[in-house]
Amino acid sequence: METDRFARARVLMEQKRYDLASNEIAARIGEDPEDPEGYILSALCGYVTDRPGARDAARRAVELAPDAARAHFVVSLTESKRGNFEGAEAAIRRAIELNSWTASYFGQLAAIEIARCHWGAALNAADEGLALDPDDEVCLNHRAVALTKLGRHDEAARTLEGTLEKHPEDAYTHANRGWSLLHENEPRKAVEHFRESLRLDPNSEWAKAGLLEALRARNWFYRRVLQFFLVLSRFPPRVQYGLIIGMVVVVQGLDALGKQVPSAEPVFAALVLGYAAFVAATWFAKHIINVLLLFDRDGRVLLGREQKWVSGTCTALVVVVLALAAAAVFGSDRRSAPAAVFVFLFAVHLASVFQIPAGRFRWMGIGLSAVIFSLFASERLERFELMRQFEPLRARAEAHDARVADFRARKPGLSKDEADETERALRLSFGTIDSEMRRLGSRIEELNAWESVLGFASLGGLLAHSFLAAKARRVRFE
Repeated sequence: METDRFARARVLMEQKRYDLASNEIAARIGEDPEDPEGYILSALCGYVTDRPGARDAARRAVELAPDAARAHFVVSLTESKRGNFEGAEAAIRRAIELNSWTASYFGQLAAIEIARCHWGAALNAADEGLALDPDDEVCLNHRAVALTKLGRHDEAARTLEGTLEKHPEDAYTHANRGWSLLHENEPRKAVEHFRESLRLDPNSEWAKAGLLEALRARNWFYRRVLQFFLVLSRFPPRVQYGLIIGMVVVVQGLDALGKQVPSAEPVFAALVLGYAAFVAATWFAKHIINVLLLFDRDGRVLLGREQKWVSGTCTALVVVVLALAAAAVFGSDRRSAPAAVFVFLFAVHLASVFQIPAGRFRWMGIGLSAVIFSLFASERLERFELMRQFEPLRARAEAHDARVADFRARKPGLSKDEADETERALRLSFGTIDSEMRRLGSRIEELNAWESVLGFASLGGLLAHSFLAAKARRVRFE
């Protein structure tokens, strides 16, 4: 009975009929709860379908058969999916100790190293597996990924083309080839491979994401943005965040330096403006292209309802930011520039928070952004009020200067008493205006310091969104 049930379960898994396979496996576990093979197959089903309980099943398999390499292998799979790469590596190395002649174990080790952005180690692990089985698809694909990330595109292409010759119906290899072509800046060729991958496996999220990127990359501008991010993806996440934070710090330094060296301020302002344009492009190019993809047959099918809504909203906000920026440059309303900054940051947070999978973690991200933007809104409103108060003071100051100029022109014809009285009145008027302007200027300086704090808080919120997104995916699997 054991052989029949497990045989049926394996056939069903090969046919991707995981619900029926899980039923067979659960029935067998009910008949013999001490058989580790049932828990191994249960963990594999849960791993593929993102079902809870896969990790517990894998752990139970190890408890029942601590010397079974396959049990440690499935533990490694489930740990890597929840982001515990240290535990995943320990488990797969134990599996290799117990069985060092199975190529797929080295393929799993390569996958872990890829997830940690250790491209050289991933290549070595894949090569070790291929030394055991030159046709192992997992090792061949992971070898190609590592070569692509190392910038060795010709070798990666040869590896993938050779794999496709041997396994032309492998959906994962087609998707992998599509991504390697995107790295080679060949989006039109990549589209063909992603479409073939989806024909073979319509549920492949990796292929769907790749096809969307390839369709967007047909746009010349977005292709340049995508190339930047593909290059950035070669670095570990900490380095990526460090580069972004470093750029923000450099911009802050340039802004401060421009104030200290007025003659060089236009150059520094141009650099800051260029950085702002770069940030805007990296955050919103995808959403603007998504709106254009709504007029494309493939794009309409691939984009989900949420993606369409978020992209449409972000594109509208970008239009508002551009209008406010134009008003700040060509108009006379000084409130346009801070308003543009506020709307821009709001759009960035909106785009970021919807990268968190739906659920409580997204609501946590929304709450965090709401707190940051309530403080930002309070600062903006007070700044606008100070600007409103500053305008009449400026007009009074200009009127005072005109009165002083008029007094100086008329002073020779005035008596000493009239001249002294007028001077006292002018000094009193200037003192009142100067006191008010100093008070407003002091408060504006405080707001400028608070604005810098809120700017870094906003950046911290975006980093928190990334953490929450990873946490949400991990908890969903667990």
